[in-house]
Amino acid sequence: MSLYRKLARKPKLFLSVTGMNFHQFQTLLPQFTQIYDKLERQRKRKVVLTGKKRQRQIGGGAQFANSVPDRLLMLLFYYRLYLTQEFMTLLFCAEDKSVICRSIQQLRPVFEAVLPVPERARHRILSLADKEQKRRKKRISSVEEFRQAYPELTFIIDGVEQPKRKPQDPKKRKSDYSKRKKRHTLKQIVMGTPSGIIIDQSPSTGGRPHDFKVFTDDTARRAVCEEFRDYRATIYGDSGFDGMKSLGLPIEVRLNEKARRNHPLTREQKKLNRLRSSTRIEIEHIFSRRKKYQIAADTYRNRDEDYDQTMNIVSGLVNLRAYERIFQRTGLQL
Repeated sequence: MSLYRKLARKPKLFLSVTGMNFHQFQTLLPQFTQIYDKLERQRKRKVVLTGKKRQRQIGGGAQFANSVPDRLLMLLFYYRLYLTQEFMTLLFCAEDKSVICRSIQQLRPVFEAVLPVPERARHRILSLADKEQKRRKKRISSVEEFRQAYPELTFIIDGVEQPKRKPQDPKKRKSDYSKRKKRHTLKQIVMGTPSGIIIDQSPSTGGRPHDFKVFTDDTARRAVCEEFRDYRATIYGDSGFDGMKSLGLPIEVRLNEKARRNHPLTREQKKLNRLRSSTRIEIEHIFSRRKKYQIAADTYRNRDEDYDQTMNIVSGLVNLRAYERIFQRTGLQL
């Protein structure tokens, strides 16, 4: 009996080892299969080793030992538990770890095309805001009424670091070393909503630069803010993003007040910081949900070049769970 059939009988175990409940997997399986078949046809048009056009018709030759659902489980297992590929050969009856490695490489685009990755989630929020704005007959006269009508237009930003193996290149050792973590790390700047949806994340960099420098060096983050120019959006950040207000972003910026030399925080500023931190804490909850996938929490063992795509898929899995919570709470289907 295949691993997929065994786990189908144990929904709690399925959720525990994949990070996705069985109903969600069954719902997405037709989309997974459709994208998978399309990518497989494209791959088989050329000979794997030489890259030349093949002469034999597609479909000939040896078939995969695992079915499509089992191969999809393979990637979910890997992201959720971050097992060694040698151990996964025992679970999925593979002859060698190279089979697992190639399967994961082939399946990453499938998941990225189906899951609500940050870019897709952001566009979904924008489309819902447009539809709601057209549907409402009552005119919104104040900013507070607008924010109550569109709570997803409040965003939180923060940086997250993940340990990685010590690079062999001396230049990489210096650029990837985080003085805060006292080890080599990979860093991303993540934007999320109070309901736990990840709407954007920056390309990964070494752990050495400051969060604010990573934000300012990447022009794509400003372009994301420009998308919300017409929605009076608000973004919350910690004192590490001090100076963000001077960038002239098209959205309102609310940061925690920072004490200066000989200028300690007043009682009102401390009260304001607590109030803003109560909103900003949700980004820490997002990070904790992201780190439930051990590939985003343990020491990263894969290539740095694959990190952005890997975290994109992990964020899509986090958003999928967030969509389910929103539906259970409000009935809104995202």
